Amino acid sequence: MPEGTNRRAVYGSYGGPEVLYVEESERPRAGKGELLIRQLASSVNGGDLSIRAGHAKPMAAMITPGWPKSIGMDVVGMIEEIGSGVEGWNVGDLVWGVSTGSNSIAEFVTMKAGSVALAPLNLETKVLGALPVAGTTAMASVGQFANVQPGERVLVRGAAGGVGSAIVQLARARGGRVTALASASTREAVLALGAEEVLDYREAAPEVLPEFDVIIDTVGSDLERFRSRLALGGRFVTITIDFKHPARGVLAVAGSAIHGSARIRQMVSTPGTKQLATLTALVEAGTLRPVIDSVYPLDEIAAAHERAEQHGTVGKIVIEI
Repeated sequence: MPEGTNRRAVYGSYGGPEVLYVEESERPRAGKGELLIRQLASSVNGGDLSIRAGHAKPMAAMITPGWPKSIGMDVVGMIEEIGSGVEGWNVGDLVWGVSTGSNSIAEFVTMKAGSVALAPLNLETKVLGALPVAGTTAMASVGQFANVQPGERVLVRGAAGGVGSAIVQLARARGGRVTALASASTREAVLALGAEEVLDYREAAPEVLPEFDVIIDTVGSDLERFRSRLALGGRFVTITIDFKHPARGVLAVAGSAIHGSARIRQMVSTPGTKQLATLTALVEAGTLRPVIDSVYPLDEIAAAHERAEQHGTVGKIVIEI
């Protein structure tokens, strides 16, 4: 491959996984305050699927204007180049972070120096691709937003997914008594993460569930129905909206504000070095481990998205670069 090029996953139109392909473009350079990262691993996130499919066109146009559009948020790799004004980093450092430019499924990506941290050294590099987005999202939802306390009853929707599997682990680590909603085929895997009880989401209608002190949602639909299961003084946190019906989700969050303590909080978090360093510590301590469904090479990005859209996956689909 000629020097100065960058192979990256892109899509040339909205649609199914088949619109994804790998193109060769110009290698980016580290600007002022930036690091150039030689990518080793990334993953497929739920937001990637929705944006690629065209369910969030305004967001996609804002993040990556023009065509083709890049994709991916998880960054795990080695520092290749250090931009001017950056101190405290060395070429060759293994770092991780979250790309706000949706461009991480590529051989090279630039990141602000304040948006990465040293990655854990106790796990295979490729499996680390499962955690920057999922891990920091789980940390913020369980700690900062829900503030799960020992003994509290916690309901986790979408518990078998990448973020959900991390939420189960962290809620349990804080002493929460976790009830998980997931598919029946993933029950044993979710129990192994620390859930006390795993219910089939297709059978456990909100109306038949008991009350919970904390509800953490990774699905985005039926928010009002699940909010009715909050105990007095409970906290409801959702990390997403239903991209197919965004107005419905926005109205549910906004409308819940009139209910005071039963308010649904929409979680928005952009992790920096401090949050990522905490994530590294949790992984190195064994408190949080990546849950991997499957691993695909960069050239099979379309197949990875196809797998991510299937039912019964457990954890993240990792892209090894």
